[in-house]
Amino acid sequence: MNERKFGIQGPVIGGNNIGTGGRARTGDVHIGHIKDVSAVLRLLDELREDLTEAQAATSTIETVDDLRAEARKPKPSKDVAEHLMDRLADRGLGERMKDLSKAFDALY
Repeated sequence: MNERKFGIQGPVIGGNNIGTGGRARTGDVHIGHIKDVSAVLRLLDELREDLTEAQAATSTIETVDDLRAEARKPKPSKDVAEHLMDRLADRGLGERMKDLSKAFDALY
């Protein structure tokens, strides 16, 4: 079962299919990759919290914040995300970066 896409039945605001990409009939609102974005944001929040507790360098925390901003964009750039994750990988975050990379792959 593909959990990446799901829909919500109900009234559509103003009679338009706003935010549906033209795929919905009246009454259907599709919320594309909201689960994927939520997973990425949760991982980034956990990572940022751990880095803050460990008193990591400010540049490392800022890189996590930049990744968070990229994940929240409607169409995140794969090149930008990979560049930022490469910067974090150099900081010895190994296994956490693998999980984050897999989560980001679902956004593209």
